[in-house]
Amino acid sequence: MSYAYYPGCATHGLSKDVDIATRKVFETLGLKLEEVKDWNCCGGGFYDEYDEVGHVALNLRNLSIVEKMGYNKMITPCSVCLHSHRLAAYKFKENKDIRKKVEERIKGTSINYSGKANAEHIVWVLVRDIGIQKIKEKVKRPLTGLRVAAYYGCQMLRPEEIMGFEPAFNPHSMEDLISATGAIPVTFPNARSCCGFPLMGSNPNVGIKMAYNVLKSAKDQEADLLVHPCSLCHLQLDSLQLKIKAEFNTNWTLPAIYVTQLLGLAFGFSPDELGISNLAKQVLISKGVV
Repeated sequence: MSYAYYPGCATHGLSKDVDIATRKVFETLGLKLEEVKDWNCCGGGFYDEYDEVGHVALNLRNLSIVEKMGYNKMITPCSVCLHSHRLAAYKFKENKDIRKKVEERIKGTSINYSGKANAEHIVWVLVRDIGIQKIKEKVKRPLTGLRVAAYYGCQMLRPEEIMGFEPAFNPHSMEDLISATGAIPVTFPNARSCCGFPLMGSNPNVGIKMAYNVLKSAKDQEADLLVHPCSLCHLQLDSLQLKIKAEFNTNWTLPAIYVTQLLGLAFGFSPDELGISNLAKQVLISKGVV
């Protein structure tokens, strides 16, 4: 089975470990990832507000390339990239005024989007296409006893009519994947709250407080780790651990890892092979997982 793969800018940059773990997990499951040729940034989170027509055209360029590659499904590990592409495709199909302006904007370019291709999250593919049972069959190192907070963030689920995979306020895909590894899924109040990453450029004080709120909410439920589905949440919740600890004078950290990093551990890869941070590695050692 083969998929068109859109890593996104963060996953090719500071969140490179997300890409590494995702490729290892998919290879283990016997799945081929064919990277979208000459893909461009989706502009998610900022360009859609600055230039709505340009944002739609930018995302349709990627989707039109996917169609030329022979795929109707483009999978991504980034919730922001997912949201950006699906929002653009939805607007192009449902809003006649935007479609007319986009068609004028892309006239004379190589963009030729039929409307068949769309973006999907790798979590959706793992749960629906591959199935929890097949994932369980690949587990070599059950993560028994590890309490893992299932974090969704804000963009993989909403708006529900555009995302469409599971109920926005009653999801279970992340818990299902955590359970498949043998770990204990932990639900917590802020599991669907924004991590604050979009504010780090304009209002970092509020952005870091939002990250703290997510982590503390999970920590209060006695989670050992937090697992998330987004390359940008990864930058916010993983990279800022020590800054959050200092800013809010806490005596704890709650390491955050990407969902395929958790699966990769259960599949037998080492933390180093998956690019897992030292903070998370310390937790895994203390719990006897590695």
